[in-house]
Amino acid sequence: MRFKAGFTAGFAAGYVLGAKAGQERYQKIVETAKSLRDNPGVQRLTGEVNKTVSIGKDRVTEAAAAQASKAKEAVANVGRKGDGGDGKPDAGTPPTTMSGTSASSGTRSTSKP
Repeated sequence: MRFKAGFTAGFAAGYVLGAKAGQERYQKIVETAKSLRDNPGVQRLTGEVNKTVSIGKDRVTEAAAAQASKAKEAVANVGRKGDGGDGKPDAGTPPTTMSGTSASSGTRSTSKP
């Protein structure tokens, strides 16, 4: 995205300067830009920059995928009973037992003899 913005700004500046200076100056600017673009040193540098950016993008993509995988696994493990997210039962968690409280009414069932 930065490259596009810089390219557009450079193009606009060149166009304005060329238009103000007249056709001859504009043609000189265009020729200078072409010779710069065709320069082997500039082409080599551009290739190296593109290669570095590509490698960096791949590394970031791999790291993001690994973090996303860890996050999905952590979210999936949140709702499991007796599981602290590490796949091992929690040592301090007592087993769940049924109480005498009715889940629907909230009252305790008692029987009188």
